[in-house]
Amino acid sequence: MGTDSQTNLLHPLLRHQIPLPSMTKCSKVALSSRVSGNDTPQPTIMVIYGEVGSLGFARFGDQEWKQVESPSVGPFVDITYHKGKFYGINHAGEIFECNIDDDYTSGATGEPITFCPSNPDDSGSMYLVDSENDLWFLARTRRVKHFKPPNNMRVKYRTTNFLVWRLEPTVSEDGHETIGTWVQKHDLGGKAFFVGLNASVSLSSSDCVRPNCIYFTDDISDLYFPDGGGHDMGIFDVERGTIEQHFQGKSLHPISPPLWYI
Repeated sequence: MGTDSQTNLLHPLLRHQIPLPSMTKCSKVALSSRVSGNDTPQPTIMVIYGEVGSLGFARFGDQEWKQVESPSVGPFVDITYHKGKFYGINHAGEIFECNIDDDYTSGATGEPITFCPSNPDDSGSMYLVDSENDLWFLARTRRVKHFKPPNNMRVKYRTTNFLVWRLEPTVSEDGHETIGTWVQKHDLGGKAFFVGLNASVSLSSSDCVRPNCIYFTDDISDLYFPDGGGHDMGIFDVERGTIEQHFQGKSLHPISPPLWYI
């Protein structure tokens, strides 16, 4: 996103760039599918954008973002694509299902379907993760210390814990699947989750990706001043409840701190 509000979807390795409708501020982006180079249907793009954290969506070639109309109170903080639909969560912990018309000519509506099982304090973060058609909720907590040296104010903060829940669907008496209930988990089913400024991602474990771990980056922009974001990063082991570093150097920036490219 440029200083002139011109916005593009960029593949940094292939240097392939796709123009999107302009916007002045964006905090999260999620796609309904991978971008393909053939004539197959291209993905719908959902964003949290604007000064008030609204939900908007578009497809390639659109000139403006279509807003998702919802009764949400407060800004949206995360979005994900799960079982053919986009889901968003607002600052109050209310989770919305986004319904986009099939003909795509009108906007979309966000219907509240459930509340998150736990709200972190104001310094925490909330995430929705799609993992093999399961919907997960993550609550991240931080310890924050304010310092007031002469002629300067500094804030130091560190992630201290993650709590995780999986949405367990239930079947009604007439055989239809309902929203279900949140069940707290102490593992990620052998997967690894990556969270931060990007839309959350679930990956299978491998030689370089540890199972049942949450890889996190610095994403609380309200506390970036004065050094910038990028120092609150690490690997949280869900089974052991421990945190270790995944990057030993420094990578601080007030506008564009590190994020995951997967």
